[in-house]
Amino acid sequence: MPAVSAVIVAQNEEHRIADAVASARGWADEVLVVDGGSHDRTPQIALEQGARVVHRPFDGFVSSKAAATWMALHDLVFSLDADERVDPELGLAIRLAAEQDPDHDAWVVRRLNYLDGEPLRASGWYPDRRIRLFDRRLAHWGGRDPHDHVICDGRIGALEGHLHHDPDRTTEAYIAATDAHARRAAAAMTADGLAPGPLAPYLHGGAHLVRKTIAGRCWLDGRRGWTVAWTGARGTARKYRLAREEGSA
Repeated sequence: MPAVSAVIVAQNEEHRIADAVASARGWADEVLVVDGGSHDRTPQIALEQGARVVHRPFDGFVSSKAAATWMALHDLVFSLDADERVDPELGLAIRLAAEQDPDHDAWVVRRLNYLDGEPLRASGWYPDRRIRLFDRRLAHWGGRDPHDHVICDGRIGALEGHLHHDPDRTTEAYIAATDAHARRAAAAMTADGLAPGPLAPYLHGGAHLVRKTIAGRCWLDGRRGWTVAWTGARGTARKYRLAREEGSA
């Protein structure tokens, strides 16, 4: 029977690592927490919750998750973030896929994102499908920090249930996180030698807002949907502006 490792890359997540680990214990044969250099009790709490803990300095989302994947004991890996929770239906689907589905090499999950205590059902944030369960021998991590994703050229299935993302996120926390992501993304663009033009912040920021409004139908989520659209557009523009400033420095 194929075994599954739940792998969590975490740093300074003492306020939520316990819930993440707990959501994986019922279906994972191993819960691995790779700590990126926490200054709080994240590693200790993970150990108390039954996880195996490995220490590795955080050097970016893509590279850290790629390394963590190969630290797991098993080839079938479920990647879980510290601010995510696997609901019972998804946990059951993961076990069934591992035990009864030899026809796929990776599986997509639906991620349910939250803002101010309520799930978002539109705004380009749902169903937010992502590959999270995969055979590490047939898939790999890609993307540009901080936007990582699993790439699999093999057979991809889909799982029932939901991956609940950041149920406690407030508007203030979302704005702060978006600004932090913009800084990381700008640094990654500069490292890749990309030099945005003077109109890039306006063009990409405006395109983001249009996409969230029209394709994402942000109005269906009310105030929270408009917050997602506007904050995301602002963060996109900031990313290109910072990359342009860093590139010309």
